[in-house]
Amino acid sequence: MAFSLPNIYTHKNLKFMIAVPLVLMLLGIYMSQYLVLDSSLSGGVSLTLQANTTLSASQIASQLSSRYNIPAPEVQISTGQVLITVASNKSLSEAESDLLLLYQYHANYTQYVLNATNYKFALSKDQSNQTLQVLYAHAQQGANSSYAQINNYLGLETAALRPFIGNVSANRTSADSILSSAQTFYNNASAKYQSNLVSAISNVVPFKSYSYQDITVLQSSYFLQQLETIIIVAFILISIIVFIIFRSVVPSFAVVFGAANDMIVAIGAMALFKIPLGVASIGGLLMLLGYSIDTDVLTAIRILKRHEGTPEQRAYGSMKTGLTMTLTAIVSFAVLFSISYIEYVPTYYEIAGVVLFGLIADLATTWLGNASIILMYANRKNK
Repeated sequence: MAFSLPNIYTHKNLKFMIAVPLVLMLLGIYMSQYLVLDSSLSGGVSLTLQANTTLSASQIASQLSSRYNIPAPEVQISTGQVLITVASNKSLSEAESDLLLLYQYHANYTQYVLNATNYKFALSKDQSNQTLQVLYAHAQQGANSSYAQINNYLGLETAALRPFIGNVSANRTSADSILSSAQTFYNNASAKYQSNLVSAISNVVPFKSYSYQDITVLQSSYFLQQLETIIIVAFILISIIVFIIFRSVVPSFAVVFGAANDMIVAIGAMALFKIPLGVASIGGLLMLLGYSIDTDVLTAIRILKRHEGTPEQRAYGSMKTGLTMTLTAIVSFAVLFSISYIEYVPTYYEIAGVVLFGLIADLATTWLGNASIILMYANRKNK
């Protein structure tokens, strides 16, 4: 006797079914605060080694972490090459932030000095002008304050860089000399860190040559902002297109809610299972977005646009077809996730993990949440 799914939409408990994806959404939102970023979005360094090694990616990562205290290295191996990515060094990241602020206050100081010079020249021709006197005093005060901040952030930077450059003395004769010292200290510390890192890696993976790429915190922040913009724009465009298709707020909301919920639950699962958010996992989220929109739109069209049988029967037919598609995809991505985890392939691991957890969430979101919302709308519309 063939197994047959019951038609869950005939039991008139649609409101209770909608509660399930809502609970999953709340859990996803709560867990998302524990999400970590990989080096592509948090900053770090990447080394591409020209080397052949008998060690696996997981063995290399384990030795670098245990023997040399390198935190969470990501390793990928291809023919004749080993790619190692390491998260940003905390001391260098702090120093970089201090240096950027020092640049900012140096620019402010230069502008205040220029303004003060101009006001002083103007006062030499009109000494009784009170407005010029106030502006000149303000410019001098701003220059003094900015100069004090330049000194302050130089001190903070040198303190952060002490593990690499030790105790150093800076030339503080002028704002320009302070900036020059700060730049020199940071460059020397970065070179020292690179030398230490390459030396540690060479003890684990001997190589013929290598290339070194530093992803700064500023660069990674820019990447993250751009990726956030891409996702927001994607949702806006999808919302517009879905509204054009249905010409109604409720089904359009149901479709967009389904896609958003799948992504939120997937992000929560990433945090739970320590899958970092990076460029690869962002790609997985966009894949998940497309898949979710596809199933939600097809379900809404079948319930609202077709006329054979009752809305409940049409929803049931969509569920049987959709479950087959989704379960097949879940099995495929589960296999990819398992293999990439065992073989330690971070890119595939991130993509497969995001899509896998999102598809599992989609089972509840689409067939308990999205379909129920559209059914309630269809039944109210037909009365």
